[in-house]
Amino acid sequence: MNKSNRPTFSKPSFSVSEKKFSEKNTKPREPRQFDERGEKNAKLRKNSPHFQREDKQERRLDERRPARKPRLEPQNFEQKITETTLNGVKVIVKSTGVSDKPKVKKTGALSPRAPEKIKKNRSEEMKVFGENACLALFEQRPEAIVRVWATVEMAHKIGEMFSYLAANKKVYHVVDREELELVSGSEHHGGICMLVKKQRTFTLAGYLDIPRQADCLLMLDGVANNPQNIGGILRTCAFYGVKGVVTSQPDLLHSPNAARVAEGGLEYVHILQASDGENALTKLRKEGYQLVHLSQDKQAQSLNQLKLNDKIVFVLAQGWAEKGDDVVNLSLANPLKSGLNVAVSAGVLLAKWVSR
Repeated sequence: MNKSNRPTFSKPSFSVSEKKFSEKNTKPREPRQFDERGEKNAKLRKNSPHFQREDKQERRLDERRPARKPRLEPQNFEQKITETTLNGVKVIVKSTGVSDKPKVKKTGALSPRAPEKIKKNRSEEMKVFGENACLALFEQRPEAIVRVWATVEMAHKIGEMFSYLAANKKVYHVVDREELELVSGSEHHGGICMLVKKQRTFTLAGYLDIPRQADCLLMLDGVANNPQNIGGILRTCAFYGVKGVVTSQPDLLHSPNAARVAEGGLEYVHILQASDGENALTKLRKEGYQLVHLSQDKQAQSLNQLKLNDKIVFVLAQGWAEKGDDVVNLSLANPLKSGLNVAVSAGVLLAKWVSR
């Protein structure tokens, strides 16, 4: 067949597609919308020939990932106040609960003397909690009380204390156990907590200026600063009528936990402050006190064989014995590598002195 006799075919569909193709190529491209992954990731996806496939894969991964839990907003706690009457005394009960109101930040200028006041109060005041410790303090030094917190159950037991506080215009609060735990800083608050003035500390030199025929003292320097042990020693001293404890660190005895363990013993024992332990022992030797040191040495003298004088100092720390001092072992039959707890040792020594 000749070329001239060949039939001609129109290409309407092809021409339309070419038109579309040409329009598509000539039309300026719109700027791409990059995601939040950053400019570097956007360029990599733009140059990649399979970016659409990667989009599908990322969508599938996002669908498989567990949904994030919504972030919980911090709760706003509000103090609720109610009033009641106990034994004719008006009592304000405070408790802490969750509030729907937005928290409002308190603003206002502080007094220029506020830091000095806070520092002074912290040096002169302490917290005491525990039923027996607080009742003993109210019996011995009611004027030292600054503020009282108590639960409703305890408030029914201390009506006399609340009457005294109301008459002397002192602050007291009836709160729930959770609030009292925050105030006292302990779970073992016993239903009551007090903010009080610290007990007066005497100097050892001033104490020795008064002559005494019979006297028993404990030397606590060098003892581990464990409030449980210190509280046990104070309780034992009060139990046996020992009035003085010598130390160069009186703040250890003013610990709230030590006062709780002492069960009120802190109110019956005088704290005798010394500059340091060695100088204190030197002064006590000059005043005629018998110094007794504890030891684990099997060659040491037994406590039962030692004759105790009327004026005596039991040193509950090792390493300060000098010539003329007595060194004793509480038990020569002890098979253990360690001795007794220091509070228990103090109890053994004081019981021996009382029965001398």
